[in-house]
Amino acid sequence: MKVLVINCGSSTIKFQLIDVENNNQVIAKGRCDMVGYKESNIIYNNVRDNYKMNEERDMPTHKEGMEVLLDTLMDKEHGVIESLDEIYAIGHRVVHGGEKFSSSVLVDDNVLKAIEELTDLAPLHNPGAVMGIKAMLEVAPDKKNVVVFDTAFHQTLPNYNYLYAIDYKYYTNNKIRRYGFHGTSYQYILGRLEEILNKKKEDINAIVCHLGGGASICAIKNGKSYDTSMGFTPLEGLVMETRCGDIDASIVTRIMKDENLTPEQMEEILNKKSGRLGLCGIGDQRQMIQAERDGNEMAKLARKIQTNRNKKYIGAYIAELNRVDAIVFTGGNGENNACEREDMVSDMECLGIELDKELNNNASGKEAKISKDSSKIGMYVIPTNEELEIARQTVEIVSKC
Repeated sequence: MKVLVINCGSSTIKFQLIDVENNNQVIAKGRCDMVGYKESNIIYNNVRDNYKMNEERDMPTHKEGMEVLLDTLMDKEHGVIESLDEIYAIGHRVVHGGEKFSSSVLVDDNVLKAIEELTDLAPLHNPGAVMGIKAMLEVAPDKKNVVVFDTAFHQTLPNYNYLYAIDYKYYTNNKIRRYGFHGTSYQYILGRLEEILNKKKEDINAIVCHLGGGASICAIKNGKSYDTSMGFTPLEGLVMETRCGDIDASIVTRIMKDENLTPEQMEEILNKKSGRLGLCGIGDQRQMIQAERDGNEMAKLARKIQTNRNKKYIGAYIAELNRVDAIVFTGGNGENNACEREDMVSDMECLGIELDKELNNNASGKEAKISKDSSKIGMYVIPTNEELEIARQTVEIVSKC
């Protein structure tokens, strides 16, 4: 049983073909780049046969991109399937499901229409996803398609955690509320915790730190999202690669007045010119850590601001949950930077958090426990796998049809 997982942007098509019946093996992956441009190309990795390719292909629209993708998978010499009949179903990542979707769903005309209507909430992401879904429906009309939403997991947030303290009409009329993101990653981690802790999901309380270029932390209570750091957009919360995270709202209006900026210009600053990049001129986490080691004081300060913000959220979520079974670090930065994990939980013994530095230093990039046996709260590094989670949810939805 093979599932094709698709993640579309306005000019990209990322894909993985996963054999869910054969130890969830990824047998092929890659992406179509610059779709809609003259320089369009496909990067393809036949994982099964250890073959890699990067070739220019004509892909003026997502339809041609999907055709190139499927033709490549079925290539007689370097493909991994003989026909589309080998693909059980297709799972699509969609960033925003608003309040309309609290779980994954099978694609139909009403679902597509609803995703398009949510474009105002995710103008940079949902349109590309819709283009990809429609393209796949056109080139492979017999295949069942499922959409998996990043926001769906957080639809269990209680209203006192998702509402903002502004005029209630902005929620009723404009749907301004906390939505949260990285939900697919959190669902995968929750599934792993179920096995690691030998507990049912509904019995698990956990704090999961998804740290990458974009970053968020989620408080999971009784197996459901209870609170999360990202809000109406992915801008709120932690210090990220280019996003500022939490900020006094009056700073925004002050800068706009002082520099005579439009809303679009201000959004550009907050989303693409802030965070680590804005603080020290270095957005990449690895480069910032190296700069700190080389004596760059601004890089040192930026990392301190970042880890202290993370620590505040962990402490707050411990207070919200009362009982915490696990603190998990995932995402590129969370999985691979021992110093980041150490700084986030240092000097928190009063809350029952005791890090084993040796275990932590040896845990990067792999699943491992990193807390001392005496720690009241277990801490783990668990690499996330959003594509596998999408594949699993796709199988679950289609098998019920």
